[in-house]
Amino acid sequence: MMLRGYRGGDARLLSGPWLAGELLGLPVPGRPALAEPAAVEPPRDDTVELCIAPGAAFVRFSELDWAARRARLEIGLQPEAVDAVAMLLKTAVAHGFHVLNLHRLHGWVTPAAGPPVSVLADAGFQLEARVPSGNWFDGAPVERQIWGAVRGD
Repeated sequence: MMLRGYRGGDARLLSGPWLAGELLGLPVPGRPALAEPAAVEPPRDDTVELCIAPGAAFVRFSELDWAARRARLEIGLQPEAVDAVAMLLKTAVAHGFHVLNLHRLHGWVTPAAGPPVSVLADAGFQLEARVPSGNWFDGAPVERQIWGAVRGD
């Protein structure tokens, strides 16, 4: 899987039925049909690097700190691309570490939404922190977690 830079024609990939700001933005099972979709804006400055997996997803490196070489990773997959989550995550990590030359990536995970955390571990992420009542999901406060990966070479 290849990532490329964002283009105006990719706008439809920037919104979907996932939780906003998630490391693994996968469609949420049982999400009400009329629920407002999560969305990200196109980049406005050099604190965000937005990449596209054509026809499938966006990968956003936000809160970029070029001096400390770290960023928050956010991925949003379209429903028809869910089977590519493991490959996309590994591609995003490789892009962050080897193309952007970052040394640390981190992101938010909401366990109540049922993300496949084994995919995170396979891509080199580890659970770093738990935030009780850190997100609102399905009508109640739920735990949110921070997962991080550090470049090994």
